[in-house]
Amino acid sequence: MLTDAQIAECARYVMDRAKHVIESYGPRPPGSEAERKTQELVKADLEACCDGPVSIEEFQIAQKAFFSMQSISGALTLAAVGLYWVHPIWTFVLAVLSAVVMYNQLLRYHLFLDPFFPKKPSHNVAGRVSPRGKVERRIILNGHPDAAYEWRFNFLAPKWFPAIVLYTLLGLIVLLGGSLIAAIALVLAPVASTWFVYAIGIVVLLFAPAGVIGILFNNFDVVAGGANDNLSGTFVATGILRALRENGIQLERTELMAVITGSEEAGLRGAKEWARRHKKDCDDVETIVISLETFGDLPYLAIYERDMNSTVTLDRDTCDLLKRAAQSTGHELPFSSVHLGSSDAAAFTQAGFKAAMLGGMDPHPAHYYHNRRDSWEIMSEPCMKAAIEVLIKAIELYDSESAAVG
Repeated sequence: MLTDAQIAECARYVMDRAKHVIESYGPRPPGSEAERKTQELVKADLEACCDGPVSIEEFQIAQKAFFSMQSISGALTLAAVGLYWVHPIWTFVLAVLSAVVMYNQLLRYHLFLDPFFPKKPSHNVAGRVSPRGKVERRIILNGHPDAAYEWRFNFLAPKWFPAIVLYTLLGLIVLLGGSLIAAIALVLAPVASTWFVYAIGIVVLLFAPAGVIGILFNNFDVVAGGANDNLSGTFVATGILRALRENGIQLERTELMAVITGSEEAGLRGAKEWARRHKKDCDDVETIVISLETFGDLPYLAIYERDMNSTVTLDRDTCDLLKRAAQSTGHELPFSSVHLGSSDAAAFTQAGFKAAMLGGMDPHPAHYYHNRRDSWEIMSEPCMKAAIEVLIKAIELYDSESAAVG
C-alpha cells in the first residue's frame, strides 16, 4: 500500500516527533505534565488524519507505586536478614511479605501498592479511520508515550545487569527456603540444630546486598528519555494512520484505530483503563490489538506470542497475521516472549481482546533500556522502517480477508 519512499518518510516522522517531544517537553514519567503534553501532540496529529473526534480521556494513577516495589522488597529483605539472628521465623514472615509484593506488582501487574500512594491524572488518546464500506473488522495500533524512572544498575553496569537481577531474585528464594528450614529445625531440635541454623544464617548474610540493590534499583531523580521505549511505538502507530491519509489510501472494510495509552510504565495502567471502558464498544465486530513496543534493535525485531513474564498467552491468529505479513515483506521474524516484565498487549488480552505485540529490542535487556541513554540520537530508522513495512502488510492482509469473513 505504501512505497519504500513513503515508508521511509513515515520512519523519519517518527524520529522527528521523538526528538521534538524529548527536547521540548522534558522528562515524561507516568502522570506527568510532559506526558500530558505528549498526548496532546498525539491528539493533534490524529485529528489531522482521523474521522470524527479524537478522544482524550483522563484517569487516575499512583505515579510511583509500581516503581516502588523494588525498594519496598529491598527494605524487607534487609530487615529479614537482620532478624534472622533474632529468630528465623521473622525472616520467613518478612520474606513472604516481600514475595507477595513482587508477585502482585511484577508477576501479575495488580494494583497492589496503589492504595498507599498519592494519585495523579494520566491520559489515553484514541482516534479512528473509517473504511470505504461497512465496518466488518477493526485493527487497533497501540503505543505508550510515557517513560520509566531510571534503572540505576542497567545504566551503571548494563553487561552485569542480568546477573544483578538474577542475584536479587535468588536472594528472595534463599530467604524463603533457608529461614523456613531453619525455623523448623529449631522447633524439632533446638539444641542439636544450632550449628545447622548458624550455617544457614551465613548463607542468608551473603544475600544482604540484594536488599541494598532493591532499595537503590530505581533512580527517581532521572527519567529515561524513552525515545525507543516507547515514542517509537507511539509515533509508528500515529505515523501509519497519517501516511495512509496523506497518500489517499483507504481500507475497504476494516476500521483502523490508534490507541495511545498513558502510564504503561506504571504497570500498564492506561491500557487497563482503556480496555475497561471500551471493550464493549469493540465487540460489534472482530477487533485485534497490535501493541507496538520499542523499535530500537533490528536484529531483535520479533512477534511476541507470550507476555507478562511469559504467563499470558497472546492471540495466535494475530501473531500468525504478523508472521505472514513479515514473510511477505522479506522479514523472517521469530516468535518471542516477554520473559521479565510486560507490555500493554497483556493488559488488552486479560481484558478479552485478541492482541499481539511487535517489538524490536535486545531482550538481555538493551543497554538503553529504562535509562538516560534512550535518547532520540540512538533511534534505529532501519528497525522502524521494517516494523512499518510489516504493519502495513498486516493491515492490507487483514482488510483483504474481511471479505471472506463478511
